[in-house]
Amino acid sequence: MRNGLIAAMLLFAIGSPAAAQDGWTPGGSSDGVALSFRDDAASGTREVRAIAEVPHAADRVIAVACDFTQELDPDVREVKLLSGDLDSRYSIYLRYAPRYVVVAARDVVIDVRRQADGCAWSEAANGAELREGTVRMPLLRGSWTVEPLDTSRSRVTYQIAVNPGGRIPKWMVRRGAAGALPRVIERINRCLAESTADNVRCAAK
Repeated sequence: MRNGLIAAMLLFAIGSPAAAQDGWTPGGSSDGVALSFRDDAASGTREVRAIAEVPHAADRVIAVACDFTQELDPDVREVKLLSGDLDSRYSIYLRYAPRYVVVAARDVVIDVRRQADGCAWSEAANGAELREGTVRMPLLRGSWTVEPLDTSRSRVTYQIAVNPGGRIPKWMVRRGAAGALPRVIERINRCLAESTADNVRCAAK
């Protein structure tokens, strides 16, 4: 998996010669996760997308993926639900602090909107005080779309666009996003496989 993921990261960092489809350029695959990207000139960011089939019912996948209080990303060190309902629409504070990269912590407030087939989110203009030593992310947008294939299988599409702010090189941001998406899908898979309960809680590992 490591070699395949590194190859995918390089494709996101330097671009891919493969033909784009509907604006998306293929960026390789790893362990059944197909990666692609497209550049958004309006925001100056690169959108990254991961598509995979998972052996879980769609409603169980949505319940975990669209709950940002779940511990799915190891770089998220602090989570605070600010307002709303996790089952419909809510505002949440996230603070990121990468474990292995020496950069300042980042934080953001996002507005998450639940939908019948998943959820979508975008950064909120306010909702939390600026913190010393932490850079407020100017853009974090994305979505989960979960399509049921049968009663116990689903196709997931995970898409994000991020501008972390500060002076992090764009190639590093792109590479980080390309690596993060398959990791989150794998974490959801493992979390759901380890629990048959309706109310699944994912613990950090």
